[in-house]
Amino acid sequence: MTSLSNDTTDTTDNTDERDNHIHVEQGRLGKLVMARLKPNQDITESVEALCRQHGMKTAIVRGAIGSLIDAHLQYATPAGLREMEVNGPGVEILNVFGEIGFSDDKSPHHPLQGVVADTDGKIFAGRFVRGANLSFITIEITLQEWIAVEQAEAVPA
Repeated sequence: MTSLSNDTTDTTDNTDERDNHIHVEQGRLGKLVMARLKPNQDITESVEALCRQHGMKTAIVRGAIGSLIDAHLQYATPAGLREMEVNGPGVEILNVFGEIGFSDDKSPHHPLQGVVADTDGKIFAGRFVRGANLSFITIEITLQEWIAVEQAEAVPA
């Protein structure tokens, strides 16, 4: 038999119980959207617009290929979020991944992330800064709708 207690002498750090919860979502895939972004269109804003245009509340990026004029990426450090600029023109997109979702107030969340290469072939990764990653020639992108059926919270063992 196991018992649990709330002993005040416990030295474990329970700072934020929400950090221990895992959001579990079951669902199915919906419509597939393939699009070509023209020059000077921001990748994040364009993906958000495509989702709205096709009535997708949540979508995942299946793939993308193309180039950016310059890339502006965010990454986390112990001191907080930092931003880097990868100078082009012609920063190649190697991979884009992530999920675009809209909450009840229709504002987007879940930033896109990606891997890019500069004109010398150096590789960089991070979150795309919204409004700062314009397509150079074109970007072809494929999105797929995610339709949540069931949501639950779980606590790791």
